[in-house]
Amino acid sequence: MLKLCINSRDELFVLDLDKVAYIQASGNYSRIVYIGGMQMMITLGLSKLEGMIKMIVPKDRRSPFVRLGRSLLVNQTYLTHINVLKQRLTLSDNQEHSYVLDVPKALLKAYKDLIRKSFAERIKNKEE
Repeated sequence: MLKLCINSRDELFVLDLDKVAYIQASGNYSRIVYIGGMQMMITLGLSKLEGMIKMIVPKDRRSPFVRLGRSLLVNQTYLTHINVLKQRLTLSDNQEHSYVLDVPKALLKAYKDLIRKSFAERIKNKEE
């Protein structure tokens, strides 16, 4: 279970990163969106938040979050669909909650290719 504690002058946030669907930049703020629907705005930029997440992920484990462009961090755990032509990425818990995000075509194409190669490599390694 990955948890991140963010302390500001007046507030303290404890983020359960396993349940965060995505994080979107909004100027000097970041909007945290949980897969269950809860949202919160924190006074921390996306780059800073991304660095904090990388620091708490154990060395033997990959971060579930991937950066897509300047304004989006996506939890790959919830990735269910990519449509490059429609420029849409869908995150879902495969139950009742899902989010469809608009992402530039070039980013989606590169991300789709990266995922495809990653799965192909896993299959190849299991066959050896």
